[in-house]
Amino acid sequence: FLCIVDTGDARNIKKKKISPKPTSPWKFRIPQFKSISYTINYDIMEQFFRNKLLIKVITKWRIHLAVIFIISLIAGIFVSSSMVITPLYKSDAIVYPVNISAYSEESETEQMLQIMRSTDIKLKMLDVFELDKHYDLKKNTPGYMAFFMNKYDDRVSINKTEYEAVMISVMDQNAEIAKAMVDSIIAFYNQKVTFLLRNKQLEMSIISKGDMTRKKAEIDSLSNLLKTWNMELGIMDVRAQIVGIANSNNSEDKKLLENLKEKGIDYKSTDSLLTNSRKEYLFYKNTYEKSVSEYNKNISYTQIISNPIVPDKKAYPIRWVIVTLTVLVTLILSLIAIAIIESSCKKEKN
Repeated sequence: FLCIVDTGDARNIKKKKISPKPTSPWKFRIPQFKSISYTINYDIMEQFFRNKLLIKVITKWRIHLAVIFIISLIAGIFVSSSMVITPLYKSDAIVYPVNISAYSEESETEQMLQIMRSTDIKLKMLDVFELDKHYDLKKNTPGYMAFFMNKYDDRVSINKTEYEAVMISVMDQNAEIAKAMVDSIIAFYNQKVTFLLRNKQLEMSIISKGDMTRKKAEIDSLSNLLKTWNMELGIMDVRAQIVGIANSNNSEDKKLLENLKEKGIDYKSTDSLLTNSRKEYLFYKNTYEKSVSEYNKNISYTQIISNPIVPDKKAYPIRWVIVTLTVLVTLILSLIAIAIIESSCKKEKN
């Protein structure tokens, strides 16, 4: 390739103070070309040939792999069927705690969780639903109770939701029993809370009743003492009587004045003590009546947001997951076995 470049006239050359060469006003230059380098990515090429080899091996063993696929598919369907895995139905309920107060720093929801997960409720469920027979457990077997607790915890889930409610989930091979167990957990929770609160109110009523009895005896004693002073000494109202007889010359009034001087302070103190005792008695009486009222309450301690229903579709096992995993694992193991066979055959040929 040739490039023709116009170099200009001699005047321009003088201005630039460059001595002109005795050459033609046209000169020829040969353009220079830079070398182009190519980088070969051997990793990509190696991966390409490996994929190509894999496709070749799969094509070679396609009939065997197809048979293995069909067999693994049938095996997965069989394994996930009810003949091998007992299907389980799931029933749920969502509840809120009501009419209770929390202990210490825990919330009402956390308190509900603790009670519903308690051993007492688990044992009640065991007795009512005969779960030992239902779960195929033998009572005479060593570790029977541990096996039952593990089985129960696997089938029954009680957890707190993000909205401070409690979700109760029960899985069982019988859909109606699953629903009945959820209802029973809620009922047993109400019974347990009622039992705990009644025990507390019973203690309070017994204590208040004792305080009332002691305070009533104290009131009777003080009243009798004041009555005696009133009958024997004629003292009724110390301040009013002193004002009334202060300037009297009557002998009876003088005698009463002497009695007031002798017992007036004691009478006034006793009367004040009697007034306070009556106030305390009323306080104990109100506490007792409130405790009895709370004890006799028959209310619910749960607010059911979502009632349990009898499920009409099994929740376990998830059949498509089992079938998919069975087929994938079988095919992967088959490819590994084929790779080993191909490698052995190649070594024998070499």
